[in-house]
Amino acid sequence: MFPKTFAADPRYFQVFSQLFFLCYGIFYLHWDADWAHYIICIGGCLVFNFLAESIRQKKFLPFFGKQGWPCWGFSVLISALSLCLLLKTNHWYTSLFATFLTVISKYIFRRDGRHIFNPSAFGIVATILFTGDAWLSPGQWGSHIVLFFLVIILGTIVVTKVQKLDISLSFLFTFIGLLYWRQIFVLGWPMDYFIHSISTGSLLLFTFFMISDPKTSPNHPVARIIWAMLIAAVSFYLVTFRWMYNTAIWVLIFAAPLVPLLNKIFKARSFQWSSSIIQFHIISNLKKLVMRSSTKKVAAMLILVSMISHEAMAFCGFYVSKADGTLKNKTSQVIIVHDGNRSVVTMYNDYKGDLKDFAMVVPVPVVLKKSDIKVVDQQIFQLLNEYSQPRLVEYYDQNPCDRYEYDKKEYAPSASMRGVASDSEVKRKASGVKIEAKYIVGEYDILILSAKESSGLKTWLQDNGYKIPDGADEVLEPYIKSDMKFFVVKVNEEEKKKLPGNFLRPIQISFNSPKFMLPIRLGMANSEGDQDMIVYAFSKKGRVECANYRTVSLPTGKNIPLFVQDNFSNFYANLFQHQWDKEGKSVTMLEYAWDVSPKNSFKCDPCVAAVPSTQDLVQAGVWWLTRNWKDYTDMENEEDYSSNVYFTRLHVRYNRNAFPQDLMFQVTSNTENFQARYVITHPATGDFNCEAGMKYLKDLKERRKDEIKMLTYLTGKGYSDWDVVENNKEEEKFIPTEDSYKIVAAETGKIQKKDTKVLFATLGAMGLISLAGFGQRRNKSGK
Repeated sequence: MFPKTFAADPRYFQVFSQLFFLCYGIFYLHWDADWAHYIICIGGCLVFNFLAESIRQKKFLPFFGKQGWPCWGFSVLISALSLCLLLKTNHWYTSLFATFLTVISKYIFRRDGRHIFNPSAFGIVATILFTGDAWLSPGQWGSHIVLFFLVIILGTIVVTKVQKLDISLSFLFTFIGLLYWRQIFVLGWPMDYFIHSISTGSLLLFTFFMISDPKTSPNHPVARIIWAMLIAAVSFYLVTFRWMYNTAIWVLIFAAPLVPLLNKIFKARSFQWSSSIIQFHIISNLKKLVMRSSTKKVAAMLILVSMISHEAMAFCGFYVSKADGTLKNKTSQVIIVHDGNRSVVTMYNDYKGDLKDFAMVVPVPVVLKKSDIKVVDQQIFQLLNEYSQPRLVEYYDQNPCDRYEYDKKEYAPSASMRGVASDSEVKRKASGVKIEAKYIVGEYDILILSAKESSGLKTWLQDNGYKIPDGADEVLEPYIKSDMKFFVVKVNEEEKKKLPGNFLRPIQISFNSPKFMLPIRLGMANSEGDQDMIVYAFSKKGRVECANYRTVSLPTGKNIPLFVQDNFSNFYANLFQHQWDKEGKSVTMLEYAWDVSPKNSFKCDPCVAAVPSTQDLVQAGVWWLTRNWKDYTDMENEEDYSSNVYFTRLHVRYNRNAFPQDLMFQVTSNTENFQARYVITHPATGDFNCEAGMKYLKDLKERRKDEIKMLTYLTGKGYSDWDVVENNKEEEKFIPTEDSYKIVAAETGKIQKKDTKVLFATLGAMGLISLAGFGQRRNKSGK
């Protein structure tokens, strides 16, 4: 008879939960799994802690028994898994250094027989500070309602078993309450904006798996609540008003020295690990829980929350029109250069319409000076796009029956692939709108506006001949309450006549602000359906990634069928759409990341277009590459100048439902190179009447089967969905018919159907066996 209860160390629950979320990230969210990092974190923590504990006790500890694993291994395994879940590094020795700091902090920083700092939090913060080779990715979990409830459920189990639920709930309710007050009441953001903020996995994992550490939190319940609320309040301030990310972990470290003081003020017994009684009265307990009136109320509230429509209010601004207001903003490109608090943003749009009717409104954090605004050559966007776009690579097989040398060729995408993403003062005072500045820059008339309320700004624009799109005034309000200014641009017809061509040059603005963001919500007000934005980001340190949405690397280096060459742009469009759908849509896609510093001679593999020169990078806004040697006033800020430039290309497809918040970015220390590249291989030609040739044909058939499967995996479409144009007939005439893509695709389809039938048959058989075994156990227990 299976026992109804048994005693278990509560740390089992935490280890299980952490392993669950690690697997969730790797296999469901498709993280770029760094197995070496995981192995070093777990192995390093265990080894260092075993040695440190052996030295402390002045004896060689056993591996098993009461003085074995439960003594030296259990707790540090939890710290190691926290490093796996949160910390990211470039090199193995940085990971090892993090494990050393994590373990050593437990033995150096101690008071009253307890370690002061949460070990994993200390290891993470110290590694980031000391090495500059590590970082945290707050957006790696995304904001998914399923993840939200999973963390709540598993986290509640864990902290209940260690009797620290009060600290988790105090932190969470305080932080959520302050966010709700700020985002909903003060700024007026819609509910989906708030839900996105609180359902991020990073916040919830910290709440239930880090701040609740019983060894580094206060002993007394009142002290724990005060401590948790303090951490929540400071974290909220840093996130909201200082635009800092991952603040809770940093605040936890700096608040740790307060714990001994609180323990002296609020006397209570210190926590000790002990086994918990696990009961298996599942059905009866669940029934009692469900039938409680309080449970029903909570369930009703959760159902109501889940039914709230995620209706969101794309580019950095929206178009306004002096005509009928029908202008559309579907695709845009942005260059954003960021270091410290300084940003340079260059905007280029696919504007369609009469140039005299063009007008654009962009929220900016500060009042811009005329020297902060300029126009640049649009060729910089073409150069960056062609250099960093996804690429097709071609290889050529050698006929094994010949003695020719292996030939290899690499081509850029076809031409069709390029560009995949490829003042009137009337009523001004009454409307509460203030003209902060007015300039003429190039072919543009520019106004910098501030406003007291969205209705006033809307009225002012309409009274001055602008027709803003429906719904835009609702989105303006939170920006106004956030004290954002409005960069209003229209074409100066007289200045435009002096320039050749019927196009508008990109506008570049620079400003100092901690806000590293692109306000895409405003641009959704006048765009139908999905929009695409290509973000070319430059930094000194490493990759730029999204902080409030997941950044997903596109599949790369995959072998695809030869016929894709005839329509590579269509292939990539299908690939992007399929991967975007599969990843849940609320993601930014990484297409390229590379060190493009002038000192680095290796800037792509393969290079499909001209590499950006130093002059190109400076035109894009990378200010730290050059300095004005006629002006020596900035000699004190020598660190502002550097030869390091890291380039990141992000492709964002967004809409009202999938993107409730603006894009928030952060610069990381990640310097790993990446490019979206896809490989086709031309078959060998000639006579295959030799033993090696026959083997080659057999291998070619298997390779083509794999290519067809990969095509379906990447794009969601099989061979029959493609219009195959055989432009390579000269090559294919040497290949037997049974090895052609058409025949191979048909055979692959039959195999996949057969595999599916086998899978269902196996699952059915397992189900029958399980039912038979269950029936036998019931009969035995009845006897």
